[in-house]
Amino acid sequence: MSVTGPLQLIQVFANTPGASPGADQLGTREEAAGWLRTAGLLPAEAGLSNSEHAALLRLRDSIRDILTAHTGGREDAEAAARLTRALADGRLVLTVDPASAVRLASAARASYPNLVAAVAIAIAGSTVSGGWPRLKSCSYPQCGQAFYDETDPPSATRCAAHNAEG
Repeated sequence: MSVTGPLQLIQVFANTPGASPGADQLGTREEAAGWLRTAGLLPAEAGLSNSEHAALLRLRDSIRDILTAHTGGREDAEAAARLTRALADGRLVLTVDPASAVRLASAARASYPNLVAAVAIAIAGSTVSGGWPRLKSCSYPQCGQAFYDETDPPSATRCAAHNAEG
């Protein structure tokens, strides 16, 4: 299955380290800003400060830690706390339009909190759809790529590329 919607953003973001050494698409501030612009998460004129870049890497790593917990079928309170802290930068609020439609949005005006809000909203959306617990991290040594577990009940521990390998 091809992952779409909110899960796709989370999966692609979680997979930015790449599978080989030196392949991290967020490795430097400039690389991260370029990736974020391509993903539509950062305006063309915006960049990342050193602290924002470090926070972005913490956000990604905390998501990857949660996906690893999903793979193991376990809870990870420390990873959940790290992700909660990282997502707080998104400054989410609930908005209501004149037709009474409700949605999550960022209360921030700066670019970095808005991109964090987009990730938080994607996680919330994938949770509502039931996909969030099915997004996992491949347990094959040296892989760790995020994948969607299509098994019923969800029991896969490896991505499609490593599923048949022992």
